[in-house]
Formats: sequence, C-alpha cells, structure tokens
Amino acid sequence: MEDYVNNPANMHHFSLMNTKAFANLKDSGGNIWEVFEVLDDVRRAIFRDTVFGYFIDVPRLQGDALLFHKMFLHQIRPDPVLSPDGIKRLYFRVGNTKMVYGPEEFCLITGFNFGEYPKNIGRKGSEKLISSKKRCLLRERLFPDHTNSSVKIGDLKSLILNQTFLALDDFDAVRVCLIYILCEGFLGKEVNDRVPQDWFYLAENLDLWNSFAWGSYLWDFTYVDLEDTWNKIHNYLSLPERGQTLKYSVSGFTAPIRIWIYEMIPAVRACGFASRKNKELPRMKRWSGTKRMKWVDVNKIWSKMQEGLPPRQNMLPGDGEMTSFYYMSFQEYVYGEGKSVPSPVRDHFRRQDESPSSMSSNGRSHGRGRGSGKHKLDEVLKRLHALEQHVFMNRQPKEVVQDEVMNKNNTTQNVFGDTQDDKVLEESNQYAGNKFDDDVFNVNDYSEVKEEWEERNDNAGNKFDDDVPDEDELIITGNVDFFHDDDDDKEVTPDKPRSRKPSQYLCPPYTELHTTPKQKRRTKKKVDMKSTSPVPPTVFGVAHDFSMLRLQPYVAGGEDVIQNYVLHSYDVQHRLFNFVLDRDFWSSLFGHTHDGWLESAHITILYRLLMERRFESDRHTIMPPNFFVSHALEEGQDWRAFMAGIATYPNFMVAWWDVDTVLLPIHSSPNHWLFGELRLASMEVHIYDSLGRGAYEKFQFEGIFSKFERRVANYLDKIKYWARRNIPRIPLNMQFIYEENVPQQSSHLGDCGVFLCMFMVQLVSGQPIRVLIDPKNAALEFHLRMAKIIWGSSLAPM
Repeated sequence: MEDYVNNPANMHHFSLMNTKAFANLKDSGGNIWEVFEVLDDVRRAIFRDTVFGYFIDVPRLQGDALLFHKMFLHQIRPDPVLSPDGIKRLYFRVGNTKMVYGPEEFCLITGFNFGEYPKNIGRKGSEKLISSKKRCLLRERLFPDHTNSSVKIGDLKSLILNQTFLALDDFDAVRVCLIYILCEGFLGKEVNDRVPQDWFYLAENLDLWNSFAWGSYLWDFTYVDLEDTWNKIHNYLSLPERGQTLKYSVSGFTAPIRIWIYEMIPAVRACGFASRKNKELPRMKRWSGTKRMKWVDVNKIWSKMQEGLPPRQNMLPGDGEMTSFYYMSFQEYVYGEGKSVPSPVRDHFRRQDESPSSMSSNGRSHGRGRGSGKHKLDEVLKRLHALEQHVFMNRQPKEVVQDEVMNKNNTTQNVFGDTQDDKVLEESNQYAGNKFDDDVFNVNDYSEVKEEWEERNDNAGNKFDDDVPDEDELIITGNVDFFHDDDDDKEVTPDKPRSRKPSQYLCPPYTELHTTPKQKRRTKKKVDMKSTSPVPPTVFGVAHDFSMLRLQPYVAGGEDVIQNYVLHSYDVQHRLFNFVLDRDFWSSLFGHTHDGWLESAHITILYRLLMERRFESDRHTIMPPNFFVSHALEEGQDWRAFMAGIATYPNFMVAWWDVDTVLLPIHSSPNHWLFGELRLASMEVHIYDSLGRGAYEKFQFEGIFSKFERRVANYLDKIKYWARRNIPRIPLNMQFIYEENVPQQSSHLGDCGVFLCMFMVQLVSGQPIRVLIDPKNAALEFHLRMAKIIWGSSLAPM
C-alpha cells in the first residue's frame, strides 16, 4: 500500500496541478435556506425536532467549487489496495502530507447516525419491494392528482413556494420540506427527477424518519460520485489536445467534504475565505464561507501552505464527539462485533511517518502514535518505548542517610524515602516480581506476599515480629492496609505508632516537618469505612521524586517549550488532540493566566499519552475527564465503546474486563478537579483530593455517587461485563472512600488539576500516593513537567 501511495503514476501529473475547471456541485445548499424562509415559528420548532433540524443554524455554504476541484487534483487514484478492510474512503496527498476523507470524517461533520439500511431504498424500482396494496397516505394528502411514482422534485418545490403551502397541516408541511431537502439538497437531484415513493412512506412516520441511518446511506450514495471524480479529471488531462475548459458535475452530499477542507487546510481560514463561528457540534454548524473564491484565490491558499502553513493529516474527534450518539453509531456500524477490524491503511495514515519528507525541522513527525496494548508499535514508538524502559528499570533509588530509620540490617531506600530490608525485598520479589522487571509491578497484587508474611509470623509466634516489615516498608511491595487474624475478622493495629527521634537531618534547613493539621484519633466503633481511609496518615511526608514516572522521553524532548512560549508563541497542533494549543493553553499551564487552572484539554492530552504508552502487563485503564460528570448529571452520552475497549479514537482504550482498576479524572463544578480510582474487584472508588473533603461531602449530599453507581451498573450489563469476566452478576454496592493521606495544594495557583495529573501518573507508574514534604514546589515542578511532556509529544508549530 505504501508503494501505491508514493507511486507518482497514481496521482495527476505535477505539471497539471493548476488546471482550472468548472465543477458543478449539485447540492449547492441554497435550496435548504430557501425552504427555511417559508417556515413560521411553529413549523420551525417542529422541524428542529427532526434529524435535519440543526441545519436551520448552519451558515450558507457557497462559492467553493474551485477549492473542491483543487483538492481533487491531489486525489490518489482509487484502488481496492487502499481499502483492504472494505471501508470506502478517499485518499489525498498535498505536498508531503497524506490525508483521508472517509465515513468517520463524514459522521463527525454531519452528525448523522450510521447503521444498516435497505440497499435498494430510494432507487428506481424499489417500490416493488413495497406491497402494492399499501396506500401512500402522505402522497395522497399532498398530491391527490399524482400517482405514487409520478411526483417530481419540481412539484415539491412548487408546493413549498405556493400559497397552498400555508394551508397544509403543520406536520405535513414539515414532511414535504424534509423530502425536498433530502432529494435536492443532499442527493443533488434535478427538478425533473421523480421522487421515490420510499421517501413518502418514510416521512409518514417522523420517528422512523429520524431513526433512519442517514449517515451510512448518504455516505454510500455520495462516495460513488466522489470516487469517480478522479476518472473525470484524469480522462480530461489524458487528452492530447485540451481546447475546452474541463467541466464536470458531482451529485450527492458534498457539503461535508467542503467543511473537511476548511478543517484540514488552515490556510483557507488564514487567507480569509472561511470563518469558524463557534465550536458547536456537529461540525457543520461551525463553518461558513465568507466570499466566492476565484481561481487566483485558490492558488493563493496553496501558496500559503508552501510558505509554512501545512495541511493537517487527520481529523480527530473531541471528547464530546467521542461520546455522541452519532459517533458511537459509526463505531458500532463499522467496528462493532462481527465487523471488520480497524483498517491498517487508516493506521498508516494516522501513525507517525518516519520518512524524512514528513518530518518537520525540529524532528517531530506529523501523525498519530499507536498504543502497545493491542497493536504493534511503529519504529518511532519502539525507540521511545526502549528509552522509557531504560529510564524506568535501570534507575537505582537514591541513598539518603536517615539515622533513626536505618536499622541494623542492610537496607535499601525506595523512591519515597522509605527503607526496606534487603532480605525481605528479595523474598517478596520471588512472589511479586521485581520492581524493575520488564513488566510494571502492580501494587494492588499483594495476596501471595501477604500469605508468605502470615506464614512466617505464625511460625515465629508473634504477629508483629521484628523481622516483619513495618507499615511504611510495605509500600514498595504491596499496598497493605491492615492484617486479619486467623481466628476472627477484627482489625488489628499496633497500640502506638512508631516513634522517631529527631535528628540533624530531619530538621531545617535540610527538610521541612509535616505541617498537615493534626487529626483527631477515633475509636474503632466510630470508624466509617465509606468515608475515611483505613490507612492512618504518616507522621512525616516524603520528598517528591518524578524520576521514576512514565513519559520520561517526552520530558527530555520538551526543552524548547519555554523558549517557544517566551519568544515565539507558536500555535501547536497536538497529534492526540483535535484543537490548536494556543498561547492561552500554554500560559495556563505555566500559571501565568487563569491562576494556573488546568482545563480538560490539558488532562485529555496527558491521559491519552499515558494510554498510548501503556504496557501490555498493565492492569489499568483511564477514562476521559467528562466520564464521571456525564454519569453524575445523567447525560445522554453513550460510553459502551470506551468501557468495552472498541473506541476507534483513542484506539488504545482497554476493556474493563481486562483490567483491575479504572482511573477517573473528576470535575466538580464550578472549577475544581479531583481524582478517583475504581477498584473493580471490590467496587471501591478511592477519592484523592488535593483540596480536602469539600467536593467529597458535596457529592455525598447531592447524591452524585449514587447516580454514578446506577449508571455504571447499567453500562456493565450492556457490555456484558460479568459474562466476559466469567463471574456471577452481583449488586455493585459501591463504596466511595475518601483518602486522607494525600498531598494538599498550598500555592496561590489553582493546582487541583496539576495534582490530579500527578496522582494519575503516579498510579500508572506503580507508585502510591502519599503526603509530600513540599507540595508547593512539587506542583510548580509538575507544571513545567507537563508543559515539556505535551510539547515533546506534539506536532511541529503551525
């Protein structure tokens, strides 16, 4: 396939790329707004409730037929080798950038549902499929003097623009407008073409009309003419003498591909020939053409691209789109159970291209990386993965002298400043796996280690023998909260916490003492397991150490971000995020504006990077930032593809039945971020909040946790979670546990989003979350770290 794409014989000759033509795009769009002008307020309200209703808010599209033709001069010759998965797509090559326009882009732009439909519907002779005895009541009411097959599109237009239109029933008036917009506006039919009676039968029932798979139908209908455009242009360019100007027509719904050109070629907007009005969904509502373009204007756009404003390689869905009903219907229709797998061709066009021609001057490749969980990594990610493994596995813990903590045995200090008996560590690693093995150690898997400790202690006759590692020492091998006796299930804790003598190293100026307000000790009877963590807070905090976290290669590659922010302020298009990262994005990340408060864009990029770099041995998945909120607010978003691991973007999502924990970025209105960890085995949601218990208690009071539990239970049934995990279906009975031993923000910045990201990266890297000695400086350092990560993993400046 690569050879086919790069073969010059499969594209129009370079010397002919400036050939002008008169392209007639039959769905000019003017007829749509012509209809809207005759609708009164009542009929407008009815029309808005239909599947075509949002077109009332779509700006007029006109005057860009020459831009359409210029784009198709760069089309790659259609061939089955380009689509081995059978999915119909169009491929283009503009300069060194390869671009794809297919059903996914069509769905994102139009917002129409995808699904199965009768293949002969709307075609000549399809009325034979319908019983001849069935009366077409809508046609009889609108055109009593016509037969079912004799109504022409011109008759629909005459009826709409005639005074008799005002006398029609409001719903019938809307029905005839829907049929007319479909036939002339979307299908590009002529006024003398007959209206298939299928549309009358379908419009009779508006519910049936609204649920029809218009996305897949219109895409299949339009693709035929779009694909044939190559032959129309090629046949003309192959003539020995070309006396007349090239003329050709294109039927079908071509307005979406014009929106796609606006999105993919920023030079159109930069030259002032298109404007984006808003960020509404679907994308048809965002764009409008400002003026009719001439051929010299089109060439001006191409010159702008050559001057340093290159086209984008792919169109990526945002979080709101990924959970929309229309995009979910597309995923289920194309990649659902029993359907074809994601195309290796699409993978090639979205993955990082290592060829020198596709690399920018600073070495960043244009494309999209793939995760290591399901797909083979390309060479770029293999090198990054190898570098990360080297940093993550071979970095040895630092040795810090702490007189009172070191015991008489040989000890090793872990990354949190705690000490671990070498003998205990060696024995534990026989069961738990080496911390620095190729597989990342799962801190929640401690059952075999616990059994070994209990067996040894039973032989010694003392539950708290000196050979048993203490509570702090367990952190490196298992997140053990408390032990149980063999005789009963009562909680056993030491009478007094371990005492530590002050030393010359545990006092200023070497370190700072723990300043968290002292917690009042409660008796066992008053402990509420649902509202407090069973782990008591530690007396001393730990020094923050980010050297063992994931995404290390991106940090090393992001040194230019400060220079760019201070001197240049380039806009950046990130390969894992659809919107432009402008100066406002970076200034928030550096804490210069908005009090350093992070938006969902910052968190979305980071969680996608973590999922992209996920190891095959990892037992976690991460949900988007709006996952928890959409459940809490009971919004109508569909999350089945994310929970079942079949989402095409991000395509590195993992099914819930293949993991042990689900990490949840959580937003609390109006402007606070916190973090949740759902442990699927126990159905416990551990809440980590850098600003105290306020949001946790608010969620409890407003019943947010209960709503979340109900929605998750419903989705688990929909994706057949229990059957796929091979366990019996049980009531969830979720417990929401507030974690006390969590770093607290202390700077003037809105660091809640930064702490959320810090918690997320720590858990993914196999490190527990604990109180820090200096949370203020840790947050400031992580601000800069995130900037380097996002810059180092992005595309080149735009």
